[in-house]
Amino acid sequence: MKMTVLKNESGMLSGVVIPAEELNELKRSLKDDSEFFKTLEAILNGQKSSADKSELLFPSGLTVAQFESQANEVTRQLYSDAFQRGLPMYYKDDRTKEASHFVRANPDGSEDLVSFDPAKRSYSFIQQLAPAGKGYWSDLISA
Repeated sequence: MKMTVLKNESGMLSGVVIPAEELNELKRSLKDDSEFFKTLEAILNGQKSSADKSELLFPSGLTVAQFESQANEVTRQLYSDAFQRGLPMYYKDDRTKEASHFVRANPDGSEDLVSFDPAKRSYSFIQQLAPAGKGYWSDLISA
């Protein structure tokens, strides 16, 4: 099996890189009931790992679910603060098909599809996606 051993500056083993085409061979060499076998099988089948977000930990001690929750709260606060200052916020989602397209979330709760021109450093309106008070972030606007 082909693999590359990675070592840190001290010469200590820090990782192993196994080419994707070699993963089936590795899987055949593992016990069917081992956790690594199950994880590798999930990767090869394109499925999510058996561990869920409440089990996986970051080095900070937070679970993935706790980290996502905190990140969502920080994001909501950033959007709320911008809207209170009268500033729009820009993001991408499944409605932004082109690399230059963004959703502009406006302080009135509306949303527009816009295109960013890096040469001019400006956005151009393409179409309205949601009227005032009906956009994704509209629950953050001040009454």
